[in-house]
Amino acid sequence: MEKLNIVVLTEDMDLRIHIKNRLSSEAFVISGYSDFGSAAVLKIENMFPDVILCATQGEFSPAQLDFIQNVYTSIAGSVIVLMTDKVTVELLNEAAQVGARQVLPLDTPMGELTEKIKAAAFLERQRSSDLVLGPRTRSRVLGFFSGKGGTGKTTVSVNTAVALAREGKRVLLIDCDLQFGDVNLLLDLEPKDTIVELVQERGGIMIDNIRAFSMVHSSGVSVLCAPKSAEFAELVTARHIETIIDVVRPYFDFILVDLAPAFNDVSISAIENCDQLMLVYNLEILSLKNAKVCLEILEQLQQRDKAQLVINKNLNSMIKIKDYENIFEMPVYAAIANDIKTANLCLNKGQPFVTSLPKTQIAKDVRALAKKISQEKQ
Repeated sequence: MEKLNIVVLTEDMDLRIHIKNRLSSEAFVISGYSDFGSAAVLKIENMFPDVILCATQGEFSPAQLDFIQNVYTSIAGSVIVLMTDKVTVELLNEAAQVGARQVLPLDTPMGELTEKIKAAAFLERQRSSDLVLGPRTRSRVLGFFSGKGGTGKTTVSVNTAVALAREGKRVLLIDCDLQFGDVNLLLDLEPKDTIVELVQERGGIMIDNIRAFSMVHSSGVSVLCAPKSAEFAELVTARHIETIIDVVRPYFDFILVDLAPAFNDVSISAIENCDQLMLVYNLEILSLKNAKVCLEILEQLQQRDKAQLVINKNLNSMIKIKDYENIFEMPVYAAIANDIKTANLCLNKGQPFVTSLPKTQIAKDVRALAKKISQEKQ
């Protein structure tokens, strides 16, 4: 059964965790979080959520209710659900006036919460179909991450982006390794402008500016490059990354984010705004140890359910794929052949191996990864 996409609006960080724990991972996917402001409107408009879940401790303020009403009148296709620890007759009347379909206590049991939200979403879909709304396409944001360098994360992300583009998909690749990003080298691109120039643009982070400061590779992949010099990294903030992802969602089928091998504000913001997180590791003890730490941190960040294990440089080793699957109790999403010769040759030429050496096993494996990603979006 297809999971319902939910955007959670709350100004209370503790409520985010509480709600995530209340929502069944079998029935729902939390696409993002925001407060009751302009950033929330941007996120909702570009994510096409099935459910907008608004939560607060105590009473909803008049400003919050006005915001909810504006969302209801301007955005069709999403059902609005309110949650609070203070459900009153007055709130039920106000909720009906602003367009909310359900008002639920914060302590609603998981099973009951699931059924009520699903029922509300079903009614909203019926209403939307009666309005003859056109089909809506959700983009998919994929983060590529590894807690250590040398795993081949960037090579995998770049070649996956090119493979998706070769399937006719609209693809944006964002280099979020702001200090040492080298996506442009793997694609033989020499950027005039980068993400730094974008966030400093006086016109703001708009789609036209994002396109202007990006480069288009011959494969069709749009690339937003990392700063040319490491000292400019601090000019790009977590909020910038969140806004970029929110803005580009309607314009691309896939947004791939190549992340720095570290948990910092920027990488955490990107992870929170990703739909899936590809953890790229190798079959060796240091990678295994690092993967364990990484997954523990993702658990603390309430982001582990997005994680997928990708084994790169797959070869005969004391550490096996089964070791990863048994230790972390999750299947390996994809395995990519160990072919350092091909990878280095293509790196030095700035040519993705999925197009320049398509018959190699490493190219076939990455194309299989891209195909799996593409099929899951359909």
